[in-house]
Amino acid sequence: MKLVTAAQMQAIEQSSVEAGVSLDTLMENAGLSVAEWVRARFDEDNGIFGRRVVILIGPGNNGADGFVAGRHLASWGANVTAILCADRKAQDPKRELAEVVGVSVFDGTSKDGLELLISTLDSTDLVVDAVLGTGASRPITEPLTSLLFVVLESAIPVAALDLPTGLNSDTGEFDIAGLPADFTLMLGYTKIGPALAGDPSTTGDISELDIGIPAGLDSQVDVELLTPDLAASLYPERPFAAHKGTFGSNLIIGGSKQYLGAVSMATDAATRSGNGLTFVATPEPAYNRIAGAIPEAVYSSLPVSSENSEVTPTTAARIALDLAARSNSVVIGPGLGNNPSTSEFLSIFLSQMNPATPLVLDADALNILSGSHKWWDRFENPAVLTPHSGEMSRLLGISIQEVQEDRKSTVLEAAKKFGKIVVLKGASTLIAAPDGRLAVSPWVNSGLAKGGSGDVLAGLIGGLLAQSPDESFAMSSLGVFVHGYAADIASRELGETGMRATDVSERLGAFYRDYVQSDSQ
Repeated sequence: MKLVTAAQMQAIEQSSVEAGVSLDTLMENAGLSVAEWVRARFDEDNGIFGRRVVILIGPGNNGADGFVAGRHLASWGANVTAILCADRKAQDPKRELAEVVGVSVFDGTSKDGLELLISTLDSTDLVVDAVLGTGASRPITEPLTSLLFVVLESAIPVAALDLPTGLNSDTGEFDIAGLPADFTLMLGYTKIGPALAGDPSTTGDISELDIGIPAGLDSQVDVELLTPDLAASLYPERPFAAHKGTFGSNLIIGGSKQYLGAVSMATDAATRSGNGLTFVATPEPAYNRIAGAIPEAVYSSLPVSSENSEVTPTTAARIALDLAARSNSVVIGPGLGNNPSTSEFLSIFLSQMNPATPLVLDADALNILSGSHKWWDRFENPAVLTPHSGEMSRLLGISIQEVQEDRKSTVLEAAKKFGKIVVLKGASTLIAAPDGRLAVSPWVNSGLAKGGSGDVLAGLIGGLLAQSPDESFAMSSLGVFVHGYAADIASRELGETGMRATDVSERLGAFYRDYVQSDSQ
C-alpha cells in the first residue's frame, strides 16, 4: 500500500486531470465513496433511513467532499445537517446541490453557532469531519477550537474525511485542539503521517477509499505501508523437493560472559525463519553455558583470554571467518559486549569477510561501529543495520530527541550516508534503503518494548537473508512484518505486559501458516 505526502497527493491529482479525470469528478467520487461507507456502517444496524448525521464543513475541497457525501446520504433518507466551521466562497455549487436534496446548513461560527451545534448533537448518530483534511498544517484557533471540543465532549462516533482535523498529513503530529476520529477514510491513497506517528488513538480504524484515480500515476511514490499481501509476496519460495541446503545457512555471532540470553533469542528466531541451518559462534564462557540451548543450531566456541574472559581477537576472528565461509548470511552483535578486544575482533572479521555475504549488524556491533571513523567505508558487504533510537543517535552523532522528531528523514539519511539498509526500530518500525525506498510497519505494540525483542528481529532477518541473500530490503521488510505479526498474536493471547521476547519467537511461524501455506493448500 503506497503512502503519500500532501504534495505527492496533489501531484497525483494533477496527473489525474491530465489523464482526463477532472478534479470535480474526483470530488464527486470521493463524496460518494464516503457516503457509501457511512451507509454500509448503518446497514449493519437497521439501515441509513432516518439516521442523523452531522457533517463539519471546512473552507476548502475537504468541505466540498463533505457536501457531496451529505447530498447522497440525504437522498438515501438520512437526516443530514452541515455545520460550517469556516467561511466558504460565495459561489458554492456543492452546497447548493446538497441543500436541494434536504441537507440543512447553518453557520457554526456565528453568534449562536456553538449552541446550535450542541443542540443538534443531542440526537446525532455520526459526525463526519470534513474540515481540513490534508489542506492545512496551521494551529487550530477559535472559533474552530470550541466547535471541535463540543464534538469531542459529545462522545458521538467521528468519521474523518481523509484525515482528522489537527493531524499533519506528512509528520503525524496532532494538534492538541484537534478532533480524534473513530474512523478515518483516506481518499485515494493512505497518507504517510499517521503511519509514521504510530498512534492509532488519533485516527481510529483506517480505510482507504477508491476515488477513481487512474492506475499508474504513483510512480514517484517510494514509500510502502507493509500489508499481509505484500509481506506474503516477499517470502522465499519453498520447493516441495527441497532439502536443507536449498534454504541456506546463517551464522549468529554474539554472546559474552555477562550476556547469554541475547544470542540464544537471536538463534531461536533464526531457526524459525525457514532457513536450512544456523551456526552460532559465541565466546567460551557463554558457550559453556548455552551450547545446545537451541538444539537445531550448531555451536562453536570462540577462545577468550584467561585474564579477563574477553575474546582473543585474531584467533576468534579466524574461527568466525571459517564459519562465515559456510554461511549465506551473518548476524553480528546480540550480547557481544563492547570492549577493546571485541572491537578488534569485529574489525578483523569485517575486513576479511567475503564482501558478497550479507550482514545483519545489531546491538553491540552498532555500538562498536559508532565509535569508529567512517566505519561504513571499511567493508563492502550488503548490510542491514537494526538500531533503536539510542543506537541511531550514536551512529549519526545526534540526540535521541532529534531522531524521534523526524524518524522518516533520519532513517533515510542514515541509509543514504552508510549505503546500507537501515531498520529503525520502534512503534511503526521504518525500513530504509540507500536508493530512497522506505517501508513502514503497521504494528504498534508496547509489548515489544522489552529486552530481547531486537535480538529476535535480528535473528529472524538473518535467517530470511540466508534464503534470499540478494534481497536485503525485501527480507528486512518481511522480517519486520512477521515479527510484528507474531508480537500481535502474543499480545492478544498474553497481554502486552505479560508477553516476552521468547513468546514472540515461538509465534514466528504463524504468518507463513496463515497467509502463505494456507493459500497453497
